[in-house]
Amino acid sequence: MNAPLTRLFARLLAEMNEVENTEWDATESRIDPRVYYDPEILAREKNLIFRRMPLCLGHADQLREPGSVIARDLLGLPLLITRDRAGEVHVLLNACRHRGARMIHAQNERCQQSGLSCPYHAWTYDLNGTLRGVPKPHTFPGLDKASHGLRRLPSAVRHGLIWAVLDPTAERIDVAAHLGDLDDDLQTLGLGSHFFFRQRAQTRTTNWKLMMDAFQETYHIKRLHAPTIAPFFTDVNPAGEPVGRHARILVGRDRLAEARNLPPEAWDLRKHATLTHVIFPNSLLIYHPDSTSHMAMFPTAPGEMSFVHTLFTPEDAKTEKQIAHWDRNFAMIDGGVFSAEDLFISEEIQSTVASGANDSLLFGRQEHLLRRFHANVAALLNGAD
Repeated sequence: MNAPLTRLFARLLAEMNEVENTEWDATESRIDPRVYYDPEILAREKNLIFRRMPLCLGHADQLREPGSVIARDLLGLPLLITRDRAGEVHVLLNACRHRGARMIHAQNERCQQSGLSCPYHAWTYDLNGTLRGVPKPHTFPGLDKASHGLRRLPSAVRHGLIWAVLDPTAERIDVAAHLGDLDDDLQTLGLGSHFFFRQRAQTRTTNWKLMMDAFQETYHIKRLHAPTIAPFFTDVNPAGEPVGRHARILVGRDRLAEARNLPPEAWDLRKHATLTHVIFPNSLLIYHPDSTSHMAMFPTAPGEMSFVHTLFTPEDAKTEKQIAHWDRNFAMIDGGVFSAEDLFISEEIQSTVASGANDSLLFGRQEHLLRRFHANVAALLNGAD
């Protein structure tokens, strides 16, 4: 563990028997339910937040072999995520530069391609987006092939994760600056050496912020998750802290008490506790005992989002035993917990927010990270840099 994570773990242990802990806010507060259903608010969120910041699109190992391609629509943009023949990862717009047809129609499934060809007129492109060929080139005497490659979005692979700025007019990306002090956390945890195992993308009828809310408080774990993961966790207060616009949250597992008799070098972020990184605006990294989940929430409408969950593992799953083990884990985490409980309750909330049942929604003292998250969103919508 690096110094910030060790300090957070020490605080989790020190306060595990306290009724409340030092990070709680002095009083509760309220939020306007319109933030979850107003179309004008969502339009501003897309323009002022989602199109300006690096967003995590998943683990680079999903595109392990050169020639790997994934087509996915996010934030109204048709994307191609590719690994070219030189091994470089690119995020391109899935629209031919001739008449705008998609290169690949199917969504979310990885495929292998030697190049990209438009099905309309067969303009062909390399996997880095370079225009390679045009049938009957004499019919385009003024065409500059160098300036008619597929549009590239600023992208980078950092800590094994693919990041991109989803704005065709953006010119650069700086993931380290965006992560701030979390950059060292991710380096310490070594996600770049992990392997892609499974991914599921689904459309759900909830505002994106409701799922971000769900993972920034632990008040619900023993209640909502009683049928699934609640027995694996203590009901002691978590240790959490803002890191710029992001957050670290450490939740005690059922073996947390063991760590009180161990030196700091023997504390285990996966065995004794579960760490969550909240990466603003729309990503969550959750470190399970022997795997890691990345969740991303991409709004499609005020009450709808694309939810993409990726599981990656410290070992490459090659044997039947390994595959069966992580298949069970993925089924429980993705289906039993995220889909059937967290997404379910978020959709239930979404179905009531515009009903007038509540003029405002309440955040308790221990839900301080939710309050800060919504304050950060509001500040950016009001012109903060």
